Amino acid sequence: MFVNLVFVTSSSEKHREAQAILGLPLERVGLDLPEWQGLDVEVLAKAKAKEAFSRLQRPVLVEDTSLELAALGGFPGPLVKWLLAAAGAQALPKILAAFPDKTAFAKTAAVVFDGQKLISALGLVRGTIVSEPRGSNGFGWDVVFAPDGACGKTYAELSLEEKNRISHRAQALRALRQALQDQGWTGA
Repeated sequence: MFVNLVFVTSSSEKHREAQAILGLPLERVGLDLPEWQGLDVEVLAKAKAKEAFSRLQRPVLVEDTSLELAALGGFPGPLVKWLLAAAGAQALPKILAAFPDKTAFAKTAAVVFDGQKLISALGLVRGTIVSEPRGSNGFGWDVVFAPDGACGKTYAELSLEEKNRISHRAQALRALRQALQDQGWTGA
């Protein structure tokens, strides 16, 4: 099903997770794609997929992830990348310190584009931003996000296998795989 599919990401961690979740090797290509701004992660992922295809002229898999803080009306969403670059994951609990609501939503949009068909899927996990970073696994904001149903553990306190069973990325990639199968996509 994923014949000739290229996962466009500069993140080796995302690549490793995607291969584990999908259970197959994926070629990874890092492209310097424009970072469109906005709060709708699916719109951004679709734009990235179109741009990646236009550069590679091969079927591509692109994903984009957001972290939406309930107390801030969904901000930073997909802009979390820039927040992490500027202040690190430890900034998230500090930002929420004055708010009683620590609820956060991790969301991933996974998109495949072959030049004609654009197929996308979403994954969403509700959780809480913990008061202090915890754990040594994962990357990005994994050290401060405790998904519901994980007994209070952050993503970074879970093994890769545990995280890949419940994560927003896993949900999106599994749903994308099903959507591709349902549409008979071969990627050839």
